[in-house]
Amino acid sequence: MGRKSRYESHVQPFLEQVKEWYGLLNESQIASKLGVGATSFEKYKREHAELREALSRGKEELVLELKSTLKKKAKGFEYEETKTYIRSVDGKETKIVERYKRYSPPDTGAIHLLLKNLDETWRNDDRETMDLKRQRLEMEKEKNEANNW
Repeated sequence: MGRKSRYESHVQPFLEQVKEWYGLLNESQIASKLGVGATSFEKYKREHAELREALSRGKEELVLELKSTLKKKAKGFEYEETKTYIRSVDGKETKIVERYKRYSPPDTGAIHLLLKNLDETWRNDDRETMDLKRQRLEMEKEKNEANNW
């Protein structure tokens, strides 16, 4: 009989954290944080649907967060910057906190990426090139089939 699985003690109690860690760490780092090897982690993924579900939910949440960030970047946004420093006034040190409102303008790269993925008319920037590549692929396929006879 082999060694007892560490899944019940090292992985199962931390499934909620696994979901949260997915946005910060890759799977081998998650396995390391749980105290299990990468090979064992892969085995646990195959054997335990609840671990696969936790990883899947973590991925979904990360994707939603990234989409939101990309949309924000594409539209432009305001943010507050804080600068803190110590100034000597009349021999006394005084903490000075300055707050500035800043504006990040819309990012054309983010706009292009969102439109390319969300708007059907933006999907192929160069339709002629794509059509030529498809035709070439078809011709090569037909040539290979003809040579096989």
